[in-house]
Amino acid sequence: MVIVTAAGGAVVLTRDHSVANLLGSHPATASAAAEPLTPTRLVATPVHAIANGTEPLTVTLSAPPAASSPAPTLRPAVAGTWSTVGNSVVFTPSSTLMPCSSYTLTIWANTIATGHSRLGKRHTIGLNVACPSTAALQQSLARLGYMGASFHSLYGVHIPNGPESRADAAGHAFHPPRGVLVPDPSDAPAVETGHLDETTRGALTVYQADHGLEPTGEPSYATWASLLAAESGYHRNPHPYTWVTVSESIPETLEVHRGHHVVLSTPANTGVPGAETAQGIFPIFSRFTSTTMTGTNPDGSHYSDPGVPWVNYFNGGDAVHGFPRGSYGTPQSNGCVELPIETAHTVFDMLALGDIVVVS
Repeated sequence: MVIVTAAGGAVVLTRDHSVANLLGSHPATASAAAEPLTPTRLVATPVHAIANGTEPLTVTLSAPPAASSPAPTLRPAVAGTWSTVGNSVVFTPSSTLMPCSSYTLTIWANTIATGHSRLGKRHTIGLNVACPSTAALQQSLARLGYMGASFHSLYGVHIPNGPESRADAAGHAFHPPRGVLVPDPSDAPAVETGHLDETTRGALTVYQADHGLEPTGEPSYATWASLLAAESGYHRNPHPYTWVTVSESIPETLEVHRGHHVVLSTPANTGVPGAETAQGIFPIFSRFTSTTMTGTNPDGSHYSDPGVPWVNYFNGGDAVHGFPRGSYGTPQSNGCVELPIETAHTVFDMLALGDIVVVS
């Protein structure tokens, strides 16, 4: 059925009573509604565990980022730049994300890929940056003079002495050259390359104490922040590498080494049978100008000695300290290394927390 309207138009009343406009139709109403844009998708994001803090972080979208799309945000803030590469936005740090640290990467809900609608939901990703390897730690301590060792590269890679950029220092930390550390001087305490051995713990303890850090002998965020700064400025140990050797051959002796020189040699007493002084490499872990020592003698009796002076603990209850004896140079102690009191004072002033005692 056709019905003529007052305006001169016509409509058709179809069998199902719907109305079709035959005259006076408008193109806008006749065209189909535009289809909605496909939302932006995240195709790839950085992994949670970051092995190398100097490498770029990449966020990949379903199409190239639109010019109006906000860049992701990294917190805590890191010096660096965001750039667009193909379908990705890439963050390149100026030097590095800090070792042994955590960051939050936020990708905003208004992120837009070209030809798409916005992402629609904020995404937050936790990033954990690894600590550099023990080998890197050892190489850094050796370059800065806190370890009596020199690095021998397997492939001829040489890091020259002197200041370097923070980016280079971080690059060496996260990707150290392969090689071994050789005692230097030759009689310095041995280093087990790649392992946090006692020599390394001692060197790290000395470094931490020198730089106002908690002297734990364990690497940490604060330690690596300090090391990168020290490497950049080439701030070396102001003192020669120092360690102590104790010989249990008769006459027993203690020697203090500074660099290539023995600066003090003295007779010493070590432990009697049943309370022998353990042999090995030990870092000094505690120091007292005076303390009370208590324990059990080999015969089962107990002792308590107040006011023991100039004490350097290096292995459990064993220490280098002063003690009055009629003679020195033979086993007489309950496991400690005993020195004449005035000599013990001199030795105490030469040593620091973390210095190595080698008993052999």
